[in-house]
Amino acid sequence: MEPLRGAFVPVLRPLFRGSRLGLEEAMGHVLEEAGRVLGLSFAPLGPVRSGEEAQEVARRVEAEGYELLLLGLVTFATGDVLRPLLELGVPKVFWALPEAWIGGVLPQNALCGLNLALSLPSLGPAKWLYGPPDPGGLANALAPTAKAVRGLKVLREARLLWLGGPAPGFDRFAERPTTGARVEERDLEAFFAAYEAVAQEEVSRALESWKGLASLGEAGARLARVALALKALVRGYDGVAFRDWPEVPERLGVFPSASLALLADEGLWVAPEGDLMGLLSQLVLRAVGGEDPILLDVVAVREDGVLLWHGGEAPLSWAAGEVHLLPHFNRGLPAVRHMVLRPGPVSALRITGSGLAVLGGRLDGRGGYWGASGWLRDIRWAGEPLGPEAFLGRWLGAGMPHHLVLARGDCGSALLELARWSGLGLVLTGREAVWGVSWR
Repeated sequence: MEPLRGAFVPVLRPLFRGSRLGLEEAMGHVLEEAGRVLGLSFAPLGPVRSGEEAQEVARRVEAEGYELLLLGLVTFATGDVLRPLLELGVPKVFWALPEAWIGGVLPQNALCGLNLALSLPSLGPAKWLYGPPDPGGLANALAPTAKAVRGLKVLREARLLWLGGPAPGFDRFAERPTTGARVEERDLEAFFAAYEAVAQEEVSRALESWKGLASLGEAGARLARVALALKALVRGYDGVAFRDWPEVPERLGVFPSASLALLADEGLWVAPEGDLMGLLSQLVLRAVGGEDPILLDVVAVREDGVLLWHGGEAPLSWAAGEVHLLPHFNRGLPAVRHMVLRPGPVSALRITGSGLAVLGGRLDGRGGYWGASGWLRDIRWAGEPLGPEAFLGRWLGAGMPHHLVLARGDCGSALLELARWSGLGLVLTGREAVWGVSWR
């Protein structure tokens, strides 16, 4: 993983005695130590003592493409010194030091400087830290920030392939990213051409590794060819949103869920049903530390949990036990990968133009229907605990697209920061125009 590039800019006012104690050097050393743990490389710029110096540093930050700006408030500083740095589009973290001593002459007034900085009208999203130069404490405080900035890079820079557009009638899946991610559209004929171009020798070699497909005979060979065609098309992209029905099963006589699962085993992300924003949500969730993000439907709610399910595209790393290839539950065509999702803490995300739905909880090791399924419990929405019924009311009331992206691990803090850095914000409530009641 390539280190993130951060800029450390100490800000101080020479009138304060604390400006002559070398505190900024201690901050720089601790940042360097914490950065090694987090995959963050901080370049020291400054210190900044005036608006003119701040303008020069701001030009450097912009020209050199730093991905995170950490402003070290060694002492009190006024808005004219901070303003050129606040106008930068890079994520900003303010770190103010506690006073070097208590009693007598005030040495730094750094906390008051932090207060002033966070009150400035020109300030956009910002995170603040207040504490001594302790590498452990600093690393813990910056850990979600480093993950969030990685997610922000994906939001702004991902390159997505859209094969065939959304599945018929899935109108919400036509939504496009607004954060800078690039989308290249190709019709399904590009896929079918790639399918025909796969050499038989390549299929034979693949089936030696993909033993489960080999047991399906000619259908397995077609599924292997689907996977190889998608693998060829995805080169140069971060992932592909693929309209996997109805044309593919109608023309090839297979349902490609198992093909998508095999690619997921190799870390290649293919969002089914042409769900472009679902794909972006997968890539972002992986960037912030979520393991093997998958797309799932919300299919049942009981007092003890919410059943999540989809048609068998999950990688083997999700399996709680045995895995089987079964016919598609509706079409009867091979094949979907059937598994119960393994228990443990999970994070969930859905990115929309109206904000990020950020959820967490745990899977309890129970399954449901053919395909990949698991029961979600102890649900949190943006950190707020919600029972299953309350979750359902908010999810439906917010008009969320019907795919939820789920990954193993707790990424909640990073996702909450990402919602702020991105400017998209959080989906927190339902729409007033949508309401309802459930009963059993």
